[in-house]
Amino acid sequence: MTLILRQSEVSGLLDLRQAMAVLERTFREQAAGQVQQVAPLRFMNRGMRMVAGGLEAQNKNGLRVSVTGGDALALLFEISSGNLLALMGYPFSNLRISATVGLAIERLTDPKAKTVAMIGSGRLAFAVLEPACALRPIERVLVYSRSAENRERFARQARERLQVDVFAVASAEQAIEQADFVTVSTNAPAAALLGQWLRPGLAVFGIGRPNEFDEDVYLKANLVSVTSKTHELNYYDTKLDQPLIRLAHQGKLSWDGVAEFCDIVAGKAAVPGLQDSLIIFRDSQGGYGDLTLAAYAYEEAKRRGLGQKVSTE
Repeated sequence: MTLILRQSEVSGLLDLRQAMAVLERTFREQAAGQVQQVAPLRFMNRGMRMVAGGLEAQNKNGLRVSVTGGDALALLFEISSGNLLALMGYPFSNLRISATVGLAIERLTDPKAKTVAMIGSGRLAFAVLEPACALRPIERVLVYSRSAENRERFARQARERLQVDVFAVASAEQAIEQADFVTVSTNAPAAALLGQWLRPGLAVFGIGRPNEFDEDVYLKANLVSVTSKTHELNYYDTKLDQPLIRLAHQGKLSWDGVAEFCDIVAGKAAVPGLQDSLIIFRDSQGGYGDLTLAAYAYEEAKRRGLGQKVSTE
């Protein structure tokens, strides 16, 4: 039997801390070779995006499909039997980003960090700011985006929502020079973050396109970490500039030296001293992370007796 679950039934089953715990377990499974990674696929002309993956330790695999401006659905299968376990309205896309960034902030920033710079004020800006404020004693947020109207509006909304001082600033450099760490979430056609703006002691957390950072960001870094090398190597938009991959192909940066975040979580990759190092983190955009949140929601929904069971035969 397949369990049909509406978004409204599952949306309250996970909060930030729970999602972080679920993802931490899955990153440890990834480090142990128990996660199947499949690069996301996007049909560019219709805005449809599909991510897939396998969670061998949890005996589950599946996919999540979404359409820009529309709904998202997750299909969850049992690996051993091939049975469709659940068809779920999937509300956790932004929460997955928040929890992933939260785990990275925990490990890659000073626990006393008080000022965060934000590059980008669009639809995912809150997804990166909320874990920052939840995990660090943030007192001041400096936000820059290309649109003065958008950054001013976001600053007002963030002040009200998070009860911290949030200021719109006139340039990315102005935000970064005063920050303890930096978040970047843009859809800019060219690099939104330049290495010349960065200094030792900063950590940078990016969740956008591969062209979001210029080459110097990576070349200056003491540590570069991504959530999935498979996703980075097989990004769906092949026309987009990918400085990290280009530098590795040119031999200017060691691909072996790029740490998958799961190895940091599992203690297999060392983190340099935070006070005198430049650390770059990139979320490689979903897949197995979405599926592990869907798997948790499925098990919790079963425990609570939620959803409707149907036969697909």
